[in-house]
Amino acid sequence: MTDNSRQQWRRRYLDAAHLFVPLELRQDAALLARAENVVNAALMAAIAGPGYALAYWLLGLKLAAFEILACCFMMLMAPPVLCLSGSIRAARTLFLCALFFNFTLLTWQLGGIHAPTASWLVTVPVVAMFLGGVASGVFWLALSCAAGGAIWAAQAGAIALPPTPPVDMQLLHLISNLGLYAVVLVFVLLFELTKTEGFVKLQRALSTINELAIRDELTGSHNRRFLLGLIEREKERSDRSGRPFCLCLFDIDFFKRINDTYGHAAGDVVLRSFAQTVQGQIRGTDTFGRYGGEEFLLMLPETPAPDAVVMAERIRKAVDAMRCMVGSADATGAGITLTVSAGVAEYRPGEAAAQAVGRADEALYGAKSRGRNQVRCHGGDERMPVAPVVPAGREQGEAGGATPARVLRLHGRAQSDQLTGALNRSLLCERLRHAMGRAKRDRRLIALLLVKITRFKEINDELGYEAGNALLTQAGAAIRRCLRDSDSVTRWGGDEFIALVEDLEFESDAGSVAGKIIERFGRALPVAGRDCFVTLAIGVALYPAQDCDLDTLIKRADIAMRRARSRGENSVQMYTGQTAQPPSERAALTSDLRDALAQGQLFLEYQPQVDLADRRIVGVEALLRWQHPVYGRIEPGRFIALAEETGMIVPIGEWALRTACLQNRAWCAAGLPQIKTAVNLSARQLKESGLAARVLAILRETGMPASCLDLEITEGMLIEDLAGNCALMRSLRQAGVIVSIDDFGTGYSSLNYLSELPVDILKMDGLFVRRLGATGAAAAGRARSYAIAEAIISMAHRLHLTVIAEALETPEQLSDLCAMGCDAAQGYLFARPLPAGEVAALLARQGKVAPLVPA
Repeated sequence: MTDNSRQQWRRRYLDAAHLFVPLELRQDAALLARAENVVNAALMAAIAGPGYALAYWLLGLKLAAFEILACCFMMLMAPPVLCLSGSIRAARTLFLCALFFNFTLLTWQLGGIHAPTASWLVTVPVVAMFLGGVASGVFWLALSCAAGGAIWAAQAGAIALPPTPPVDMQLLHLISNLGLYAVVLVFVLLFELTKTEGFVKLQRALSTINELAIRDELTGSHNRRFLLGLIEREKERSDRSGRPFCLCLFDIDFFKRINDTYGHAAGDVVLRSFAQTVQGQIRGTDTFGRYGGEEFLLMLPETPAPDAVVMAERIRKAVDAMRCMVGSADATGAGITLTVSAGVAEYRPGEAAAQAVGRADEALYGAKSRGRNQVRCHGGDERMPVAPVVPAGREQGEAGGATPARVLRLHGRAQSDQLTGALNRSLLCERLRHAMGRAKRDRRLIALLLVKITRFKEINDELGYEAGNALLTQAGAAIRRCLRDSDSVTRWGGDEFIALVEDLEFESDAGSVAGKIIERFGRALPVAGRDCFVTLAIGVALYPAQDCDLDTLIKRADIAMRRARSRGENSVQMYTGQTAQPPSERAALTSDLRDALAQGQLFLEYQPQVDLADRRIVGVEALLRWQHPVYGRIEPGRFIALAEETGMIVPIGEWALRTACLQNRAWCAAGLPQIKTAVNLSARQLKESGLAARVLAILRETGMPASCLDLEITEGMLIEDLAGNCALMRSLRQAGVIVSIDDFGTGYSSLNYLSELPVDILKMDGLFVRRLGATGAAAAGRARSYAIAEAIISMAHRLHLTVIAEALETPEQLSDLCAMGCDAAQGYLFARPLPAGEVAALLARQGKVAPLVPA
């Protein structure tokens, strides 16, 4: 029998068994397993009972045969009782009583404690263990032992037993023992069948989740996050073994033009076709994925730069021969032709993986700026596979012994600043000239940011020139990390850097980049064993602009920088010709966030969490909000990251926890039902020592019961320090605090860590909920989405975790979650995040009338 056939028979059996299991029992994985075992036991009785009755009949034990059939009939009534009453206990008790009395009466009638069926009494507690757990098994074990003891005492006390029929007792012993083994084996196999099916579904769902986590949904290749993780692992292997590996960064030429001409659907087809072509050219050991937009990254393990260039050239030629037949291109019969540019860089031992990717990007930029449709190797990596033969006597000729490898190394040094490793002036001017041409042709903005380190002379004088040089090196690297891979950084001279940012959509985007740089330098840079705080002045000039060439653009950025410097430290100024512009919103928010807490601009809203069984509010999640005096209401996505990076999230998080606890107590003092309040913990808070003590101190201070506090921690933060976070959660749970895993399914989704975490609640991310209840064109993937969500809920219930679904928005999603047995949910279908007063009104109405009804 094939695996598919076995799966079909297993599925048919489980479908038939579920006919006797009420819907409310199917929503809980533990109850469903118990109910399935009741059906399994009844099936065992239906198979074994008539066979034994026939055997006893043929041996002349007609009364025993009738007793067996009667007891089997009572056992077969267990599934109907389960279906009609919905009570597992009633069905289980009926089955076990019939089983117990059957074996007890047979033992009494066939000669007492020496009867062949005396050993069958052990099956009663075994079956009870499967049907009702340890307590049920112990109870029936005691009852079976008592029955056996009573029969033995009766014999020892000379109480007359029924006359033993004249049968071959040895044959009867053999039949009874073989039957005992067969019955136990069949029941265990049926139990394993139902248990295994749940884990098979769970494993499939987790595999699907894992695929979604590592694959790019459009092209099917690796996504950027997973790709960078693989590069990090290859970097570690290379550092240990000394074997090189290369990175090839590919960019589809003129992809934006394809999108504009043929539409985004055609662009998607082009991306998929390109990915398939590349995957058909590479080796099984290579790693390929989508790096972003129309850029793809290929990692070649144990491959030096010359071989990587050969591979990249082979891919370029294969892409050059492609024809994508899509949309209007089909009508012409010619299809869309593609070309690709590629940059190659070889990993250098000890460098960060991001630096190797950055050098591949620089090589790609060189390929694109020199006409596209070509492969370029980073200047410092390009080597000849075989050293060229130099005639004797000419090693120190006109080239001064300059072999090709030496010329290439010198070329690489000539392109970069020797101190910081950033691009030098001449290469920046070359890139800027090409960028200005593309910006004018494509009608897209570019920004030139002139970044000056203010008071650099004071640092030099105080710490020395070596420390000053180290500071410049770190500053260049910090600016580089604030930009995209396609942008450029140049040391312009002294304490000044220029950042070239291309392909901007709005003028405000340039200000956002400048604000990000200001924010990064808000943290200290370690120099000469000391923490050095650096302030900046940034001038920004945009292109295309009227009457502006390359020199004018640089001059305008310099003018804007001087204006920013005159305004004070950490200022950003856009060039406007005459008037000055305010600093970027990001920089302003970073500054204002420090005053927001003291000035009462922060407040909490609460989103109800509703029990799906009785539709009553069982808890709320506290959500942070900011009412800015200038920008108005600011959503968390715009300022939480700033608070994390500046460290302000620690006092803000403590304030939010105290406020939420006080509000919970205020609702109880008003006579409203007691509910739990969920508060999110940030990554920065988790790293703070003494967090558990501070939480418990706030609970004592506010008088809030620990059982009413639910602390939510996201999946990704837990994994960063699994051992430390587990210890923290154990101490909180020992004090009675509830602990939840937030956004489950978007990070690691690993059974290994999930089985170890001391948590109470699993919050299923809205990503899975939004895919439920789909109709129309989106319904094609509904079955898969339903299976994944159902498996997450089933897994959580098997681990005795409560499941709360996030982002519930439609009645169809609610229906699906109820069918899966989800415990609770929150989302706009029930209520948006509300002020405390409106939550109080909902709780008061809930206590007087009906439960909460979806909006």
